[in-house]
Amino acid sequence: MKVRGPSELVQVLDGSLAWRKKEISNLHLLINGSLREHERSTLRRASIPILYSHWEGFTKEAAEAYLELVSRQKLLYSDLKTNFLAIACRSTLKEASQTKNISIRTQLVDFLVYNQDHRAKFSIDGTIDTESNLNSKVLSNLLLTIGLAEDRFWDGKHLLIDGSLLKNRNDIVHGAGAQIDQATYDQLHELVLNILEYVKTSIENAALSRAYIRS
Repeated sequence: MKVRGPSELVQVLDGSLAWRKKEISNLHLLINGSLREHERSTLRRASIPILYSHWEGFTKEAAEAYLELVSRQKLLYSDLKTNFLAIACRSTLKEASQTKNISIRTQLVDFLVYNQDHRAKFSIDGTIDTESNLNSKVLSNLLLTIGLAEDRFWDGKHLLIDGSLLKNRNDIVHGAGAQIDQATYDQLHELVLNILEYVKTSIENAALSRAYIRS
């Protein structure tokens, strides 16, 4: 589905989150329904990469859907917050930072000075990079890229994301024998559901309030 407005954005995010929550819930039922501890232990280990995959996958998908919405509003560069200008000229920015060629740097300045009354165009492909390791630092950059504030909701979440979800996921997928006790699993299960819901709500609110408009 093409994301042309807030209602379509909500549909896309609702659909994506629904199947992810169903899978997370099914795994939760399997873990709590197992009678033998060795079965629960194996399932808890298997759950961590799955929980992480939904954290990374949904966050990337939601951010890209929001960028698609913004790109389809037929706005001028002067209408948009500066993070979207940074997206529009990111290739030139990268090239300008790596060369002493004044013509490349002039192209960047010309874009910023003379293109403000042109219709905004930017590519979504490759803009959102979770680096296959969506830790708190990468998350901060992702939120800045789409123009969202990293608000107080995330206070205290960084430690759990980096020190528990990411650490245990990396240990498990790289073949380490990390054991996940029930309390850790329960904590990460709740964490992922909460942050997915918050990402969804934040992006939907940004779309509805037209938070991408330069004030």
